[in-house]
Amino acid sequence: MRTAVRVMTTGLIIAFAAMLVYGWWVTKPLFDAELVESPFEHVAIARPDEALTLARGTDGRIFVVVDSTVAGVTGIDVSSNSADQFADVISAYNELGAERLASIARQGTTETLAWDDLGIPVDARFPHIAAGTNYRAHAEEVGLDGEPFLFPKLSDATPWNAPVRGAIRLDHEVELCAVPLAHATVAEPATLGYLLCGDYTDRWQLVSNIDLDRPMGLTGFPAGKGGSTRMPVGALFVIPAHADFYRSMDLKLYVNGRLRQQSVAGQMIWSPQDIIARALESCDAEYEFGDASLKLTPCQHIPARTVLLTGTPEGVMFHLVTLANPFAYLREGDEVVSISTHLGVLHNTVR
Repeated sequence: MRTAVRVMTTGLIIAFAAMLVYGWWVTKPLFDAELVESPFEHVAIARPDEALTLARGTDGRIFVVVDSTVAGVTGIDVSSNSADQFADVISAYNELGAERLASIARQGTTETLAWDDLGIPVDARFPHIAAGTNYRAHAEEVGLDGEPFLFPKLSDATPWNAPVRGAIRLDHEVELCAVPLAHATVAEPATLGYLLCGDYTDRWQLVSNIDLDRPMGLTGFPAGKGGSTRMPVGALFVIPAHADFYRSMDLKLYVNGRLRQQSVAGQMIWSPQDIIARALESCDAEYEFGDASLKLTPCQHIPARTVLLTGTPEGVMFHLVTLANPFAYLREGDEVVSISTHLGVLHNTVR
């Protein structure tokens, strides 16, 4: 009897050790690269013929951004070159238009702002709309097949350098975010601006609340993806001159200096306009959040300033085998840096 118990115990120990080793192996960084220089070395403002770049200072002023360095950005104060004050960059764009802002960029007096002097450029509408598994390689790594799905992202936007609150199993995702500048429908598409976003997830809460017998996204995701500090956004807001410009935007994410995620937005399955169309198609769907339920969007249109999180590339920490291992996830003190050439930097520390 004792021998059988010892054999069973030994077998369980070996199985648990094997699971930990396999969990470590599947969450190794996919890329052999490190971030050794300042992340701002990788930022370059889009050419004026490609896109308009706007920012809002922490003092509320709106700027057209014309250049960037490691230390900060060079911009022109929009209000000092017009008779109006603007709530956010979208208000400035909608009231002045692209040509007037481009003229201000060419003729206005420039000033330099440190990166820390830049805040959230857009007064985002709540809730946001997020696309899950919108990159094929990410769908494969988390074990999901079928087409992408949608869910509400229930987090207020926080600045690019804000800390992120820890969780039982906190995971990272870098995403390109699209924001309609006016109410958007399929028949009347709105101009889209773009932000760099972080999408942080408590995977334990997500898995604990998910009902796999229901369509993906309706359960688990609102709770696991929501919460304070879970959606930092970049300081630069880019409005392209051409609709396909977003496809060339690059996305990189580093954890403690090691590259974990890397892709270009052109790899996504659903385009931002596809996400708008799918959200309107499923506007009556009920998404569970605790004992309550909510809908993704009004059925008549996607409201202006709704942040559309377009999905993340492969390289996240979540795999079913890692749920038992807290060391596979982000922990207190970890530094997560996300970079997109034209969209700036996110630098977030887990607290």
